[in-house]
Amino acid sequence: MNSIIERVNNVCQNVRKSHPSTSFRKLVFATKKEFKNNDIDLAIKTKKDKTLDHDHFYVMAYYDPEDDFNNETAIEVVVHHNFLGDNKFQHNQITDFLIQIFDAVVHEMRHQTQSSQRYFESYSEHAHEPFSKYLADPDELDAYALSIAIELLRAMPASRAKRNMVKMTILGKMKRGDMLVSPNLNCYIAYFKDNALLKKLAKKVYKHLETLDSRHIFV
Repeated sequence: MNSIIERVNNVCQNVRKSHPSTSFRKLVFATKKEFKNNDIDLAIKTKKDKTLDHDHFYVMAYYDPEDDFNNETAIEVVVHHNFLGDNKFQHNQITDFLIQIFDAVVHEMRHQTQSSQRYFESYSEHAHEPFSKYLADPDELDAYALSIAIELLRAMPASRAKRNMVKMTILGKMKRGDMLVSPNLNCYIAYFKDNALLKKLAKKVYKHLETLDSRHIFV
């Protein structure tokens, strides 16, 4: 995964360097262009959500193995927002935007790797299933373990994160300022508590902590 993470990190770093201050619209366009220039095939779209505050946004992403099999764009990234006019983004907002883009793209590219390893056989669909069942799916468990390791490495060295894995409940509640260090770990703990599934998750996270190169994680 390090090569994928390095490529996505390069995209995010280049966008931030070239756009220290810009409008939301131009930031989205620049991010699309940078992914294309780095030969990473994905679609980035925006969707207005009037239930959000005017200064809030969040990023969702999806991977379609059938599109991948047919050599079509298989990863779609959607930025949900409720901005008014041509909102100006400063450094902190740009960084937050690109962190969410980085995390979403890396997660979906993990699914792409899973799918290609089994010749693009579709992994389970969960649209009508409980969220806990979605989280417990082997593919999601694997991809979220990667996401959790990335979140932890943004906040602490790998050695400290590995030591703290034996105290997952405490680690899941750990904060930097007002923000959870690992929202994804916190979510798994909330749904599964002392379930055996958490032990599987911990082993996968630990493995990623041993192999990921933190220099390529966008912060």
